[in-house]
Amino acid sequence: MSCACERKKVMGDLERVSGLARKAAMLLEKIQAVYVRHDGTYAFCGVDELSGEDVVEYRHWL
Repeated sequence: MSCACERKKVMGDLERVSGLARKAAMLLEKIQAVYVRHDGTYAFCGVDELSGEDVVEYRHWL
């Protein structure tokens, strides 16, 4: 399996991405938003960096 295929499979798991977002929130002390990309995978970024994505959940550092 190629790296891109494996990455897409991993990023398609909401629980895993949500856990990564929580860890990033703890490190940055910033609320992270988990959102769905157009290809069905999940990603996260800081709330202040959102620009029209479909937010699934917000993760806090506490």
